[in-house]
Amino acid sequence: MPTLSRSASAKSKRTGKAAPKARAVGSRPAGSKRTRKSATDIAIATELAPAVAIALLDKTEQAPGAPEPALDCLAAGATSSQTSGKVRVQLLFENGAVLPVEMSAAAGAALSKGLAEELPKK
Repeated sequence: MPTLSRSASAKSKRTGKAAPKARAVGSRPAGSKRTRKSATDIAIATELAPAVAIALLDKTEQAPGAPEPALDCLAAGATSSQTSGKVRVQLLFENGAVLPVEMSAAAGAALSKGLAEELPKK
């Protein structure tokens, strides 16, 4: 019988441990957390990502008199943004990567107008 009591006490020791504490749930809705950006997120979106893309494009070899290098995009689409007054344009690349770009509604309208002017008329 000593083994039974030893195993019973071992069980009580195991179950006697407190369960890990659950994280507190915030009172804000999930949507408001998404719209609040950290300083790092803002720096990446406004300064770092464009600067890195430009620096990498500048490293490409090009013939004299050729236009400046640009990203070769397979497709593009537009959708609404979570930020009021902005529109999101998503660029799709051949490898499946999607680059989302947000701009003001006015910039989106100017882009639309510019595309309409540059695309061949049918």
